[in-house]
Formats: sequence, structure tokens, C-alpha cells
Amino acid sequence: MNYSGKKPDPRETIAALHKLKQKFNDAAAESENAASVIADAVNLSVANDDAQKLQRHFTRTAEDQRDLARAAANLARKLEEEEARKAATEQARFRARTQQVRDHIKSARLKDAKSEFAVFVDRSGSITAKPFSAALDAAAVMDAPVCLFAGKREPEWARGDILDPDTRKALFKSGPSSDFAPAVTEMIKTAAVNKLNGRRSHFVVISDGGFHDYPTAKKEMEKLLGAKLRVTVDFVIAGASGSSMEFLSEQLAKDFPGKVRHHLVNGPAYWQGTEEDLSRAVQEKVAGAVNARLHPARSPRRAPPTPH
Repeated sequence: MNYSGKKPDPRETIAALHKLKQKFNDAAAESENAASVIADAVNLSVANDDAQKLQRHFTRTAEDQRDLARAAANLARKLEEEEARKAATEQARFRARTQQVRDHIKSARLKDAKSEFAVFVDRSGSITAKPFSAALDAAAVMDAPVCLFAGKREPEWARGDILDPDTRKALFKSGPSSDFAPAVTEMIKTAAVNKLNGRRSHFVVISDGGFHDYPTAKKEMEKLLGAKLRVTVDFVIAGASGSSMEFLSEQLAKDFPGKVRHHLVNGPAYWQGTEEDLSRAVQEKVAGAVNARLHPARSPRRAPPTPH
């Protein structure tokens, strides 16, 4: 019995049940061997009540032990099926909550072959698991390259499937601080390549809004937006209003009209909502921003489908 108070590890329990099944089968084999010895004694004409009693005992014991081995095997199989069901549910969890918006954005993007999107996700020390997961959900609906930035180190382009739970665990390694300038430098490089290929660049930045290198980041953003690289940037800020990133976007919007917008997610979905609530809210903001960029004649407030 588990006296530690901790929930048992199902993998360890399944392995223990398989060992138990083997022990019952080994014990059954020993009982069957004992019954065979008694049968040999009977065949040697020394049959008596003791021989019959022993033979019945070992025969019944062997049958009981085989039944116990089958019971242990069946229990292990049921646990394995339950764990497989849970694993399948976990694998599908992120896909299910992004599918509707993802399909909508994919349909919209098919009509604009000259635009390249990329998503820049903040994973600085202030980002916790809930907003980080919501940011990856929103990035996934874009079906675009995802770049992760934090601290002074080089931004990292995400590899693999960001809707896979194991991939997400590997990506969630936040930095000690948040410097935004390195991410903007990466945007400049990306936009330059896109321009050479005859494409516009749309960047979506998803962050909690805090960063520490405002003067440098602002200069890099001015370089990005003033270099005729055909760039637009949408900041999706999941956090309190009045952040340095919101202030940056407001200042840039004045200097580069139409090229920079910011979108806040700081209502109940952020403060009291579940991870899925926040995911839906961030997805909606990102989808609205993308729709506005793809269809500039439409109102940017035109609502995309609400993710379920």
C-alpha cells in the first residue's frame, strides 16, 4: 500500500502488475509440478488418502494461481488502455482548442500569397505557464514561423510541432529578463529576406508587455519600420495596461501610422480565467489583427470566429 500520500505513478503500477502476473504464473508452474510428482507416486501404486489430498490441493492451487495471473494481466491491460486514452486526450488538447481559428486564418491567408507572417513570443522570466501556453496557441493559429525571445541571448526559432505537449515543455525555458531589441533585429533580417522575395512582412509580437531595453528596442523598431521593408507589426499584450511595450507601440504608431498596432488582453480571461479562457482571448486578438492586415478596408474590430 502507498503510505506516502502521493498519487502512484501509473507506469510503475503497470510494471508491478506485469511482475505480479509472472510471479503467479511461476507459482502455478511449481504447483503443477508438485501435482505431477503426486501423480507419479500414485502411478507407482502407493496411492492413499494423503496422495489424493495433496494432488487435489496442488491442482486447485495451480488453477487459482493461473486465475490470479490472468486477473493481474487484465488489470494491467485496463490501466494501459486508460493511460493511452489520457495520452491521446492530452495530445489533442491544444489542437482541439485552436482548430476553428486556425482553419479561419488559413482560409484568409490563402487569398494573400504576397504576405509572410511570423510570430515572436516572449518567454522572459515574468512569463508563467498559462500566458506562455496561450501565446503558443495563438501562434499556432497563424500557421507561421515562431520565434522565442528573452534576455540578451539570441532569439530562438521554434522547431517541431508547438501543439505537441512535449515540445511545449521543452520550449518553456524562460530567460532571467526580457530584452526586446534582439527580437527586433531578427525581424529586420527576416523582413529583408522577405522583401528580396517580393513579399510583405507581418509580425505579431505576443508578450506580457514588460521589457528592459526600451531605448535600444525603440531604435531597432524605428530602423525596421523606416527602412522601406514593407513591414507591419501587431503587439498582442496579455497583461496589465500601461506596460512598456504598450507605450512603445503607441509611440511608434504616431511616427509610423498604420504600421503598428497594439491589442490588450487584460480582462477576466487574464486575471481570473483558466488557461483555456486566456487561450481563447489571445487567439481572438491575434485573429482580429491578422484579419485587419489581410483586409485593410475592413474594420479592425471585425470579430473572427470565437474559438471553442
